[in-house]
Amino acid sequence: MDTPFVILGQFDGAGWLAMFWFMILLEIPRYTLSGIAIFISSFGRKRAPTGHEKRALDRLTISIVIAGHNEADAIEKCIRSLGEQTRRIDEIIFIDDGSTDGMREIINRYRQLGRIDIALSNQVRSGKAASCNLGFTLAKGDIIVNLDADCSYDCNAIEKLIEPFTDPRVGATTGALGVRNFDQSVVTAYQAIEYVVSIGMGKRALDMLDLVVCASGAFGAFRREALAQVGMLDPGPGEDFDLTLRLRRSGWKISFAADSWCFTDTPATFAAIIRQRRRWDRDTIRTRMRKFRNALSPGRRTFRLLETFEQIEWLVLNVLVTIVFPIYVAWLFLVFGSGAIDILAAVALVYLLLDAISFLMALSICGRYDSRMVFSIAPYLLTFGLYNGVFMRCVRLYAYYEEWIHRASTRDSYSPLRVSHQAHRIR
Repeated sequence: MDTPFVILGQFDGAGWLAMFWFMILLEIPRYTLSGIAIFISSFGRKRAPTGHEKRALDRLTISIVIAGHNEADAIEKCIRSLGEQTRRIDEIIFIDDGSTDGMREIINRYRQLGRIDIALSNQVRSGKAASCNLGFTLAKGDIIVNLDADCSYDCNAIEKLIEPFTDPRVGATTGALGVRNFDQSVVTAYQAIEYVVSIGMGKRALDMLDLVVCASGAFGAFRREALAQVGMLDPGPGEDFDLTLRLRRSGWKISFAADSWCFTDTPATFAAIIRQRRRWDRDTIRTRMRKFRNALSPGRRTFRLLETFEQIEWLVLNVLVTIVFPIYVAWLFLVFGSGAIDILAAVALVYLLLDAISFLMALSICGRYDSRMVFSIAPYLLTFGLYNGVFMRCVRLYAYYEEWIHRASTRDSYSPLRVSHQAHRIR
């Protein structure tokens, strides 16, 4: 029986297009565009702030707002990493969102030790948006940094995160996210590869094109006047994405601080990653196609071509690819019968090559990961294509179905149901 390598060599140009139209038309452009963007960026790294800009940054006051629910075990790493920052932090505000694991007592102890300036607790869980908004209201800083309690940060993370604010057009920044528990399971190893590529290539490419659309709730900074203009976090899921899109629609620039690093523990089981990604993808559909669908309406008063382009890019490279993929697989079996297995094996080889190239490029430009981490996750590249190209697409497709047909985000347990229901009633 011919191997996939032999099969690949048997096709001419027309044959390749006939067999692999899905990959050629919808997948390779995504890899190619990111690769080109990274190649260009390697010749034009962002310059360091000038002396005048450093003095302007030093005059900015920084408030840290952290909201958490039942994260007592993770607080120590977070607080310790903030105490090691090279940039002065003017205040740290910690909001306990109705925890039941002793988190309230822990943050009060840190406040008494002087490592937290304000520690407050909601008697009843109200959701991250409400808790963060309470912290934002209390914060006095020129820049408000929103962090997650279960993350830890490089010692220069805050310093690097605020550097883009030398540009008065920047309303928010977001930093790079890395996987802290990369060696815990096969699932965390896959996510580590995913984060390396999406941060090392994807986010940098988006920043070059001014298309960063999410200042992460785990690691984002906001200019106070920008928040005053557009309002704070809306209740319900996807609050960070929603706020970022409102800032963009109001003319603010969102910047990616590539050298500012935050590390987090990712889901370690397939069941946990499925729950997380279903929620993320449902929130994306809800926010883009219900709240901000007018980005596709050129007749609206606030029409901006860049926002429309970004929305179309997402529709093509995410939604269209996800929906068409099972159709493509079914078409292969319908046309080629059992031969479709050999064709899919050939496709898998191409994906393996593309993933390996992307991974190596991302590693080279990030310059953050040590050899132990790289050698630990590199073997999983062999099956990463199945995880990212098949498994995660199936999860995403099901999430789209849940949201489009059943509006499942209204029942998302990430926020208390009373908060989610209220958020959907007011829209």
